[in-house]
Amino acid sequence: MSRIGQDHAIWTAEETETLIEWLEEPENLRKIKKGSGISKKPIISEIASKFPTKAPLKVGYKYDNLLKAYREAVKLNSQSGWGLTAKDLDIGKRALRGMLSANKQFINIQKKKFK
Repeated sequence: MSRIGQDHAIWTAEETETLIEWLEEPENLRKIKKGSGISKKPIISEIASKFPTKAPLKVGYKYDNLLKAYREAVKLNSQSGWGLTAKDLDIGKRALRGMLSANKQFINIQKKKFK
């Protein structure tokens, strides 16, 4: 499939921030919740009106991606360490110290070789 002639929607940080601010407004949060009775199409149209240079389809993609990232972040935030115990964390710290120590020794050996 050729990509020639396709528009690529590059979102600036300001545009992304504007979209996030729209999503954070209480009235808009109410609209996007399941069971609100408002379908996705009018929501995308309302958001797209804030971005005249973006096609509504591209706005819809950005909207979907932001909501997906938000849901993933909420899911990760509700987890506690992903099953790591204090012992696992301690072993990881010692392994990291060992790798740093070995790396430092390697660098010192290389410096001595090239003096």
